Amino acid sequence: MKVEKEKHRVSIICQDGSSVKGIIHINPGERILDYINHTRESFIAVTNAEFYYIKDIKSFKLVSKLLEKKDYIILNKSSIKLIVEI
Repeated sequence: MKVEKEKHRVSIICQDGSSVKGIIHINPGERILDYINHTRESFIAVTNAEFYYIKDIKSFKLVSKLLEKKDYIILNKSSIKLIVEI
């Protein structure tokens, strides 16, 4: 049985300073915060992932350079410092 998911494009800043932009798939009506804080799983799937190197921060905006693209990654939730829907 396939469960329909909502797609949310997000920008993730990791504890090591790296940045990932991509799509997370969550249950309909669920908030991103609830999805990240749920303790049943330690990892999240991110599709269409783009890895960025953060060069600088100017006026609250990241200046970054695209390093690599992946169709699918598994990210440890404990490595997430900030996640924002874009």
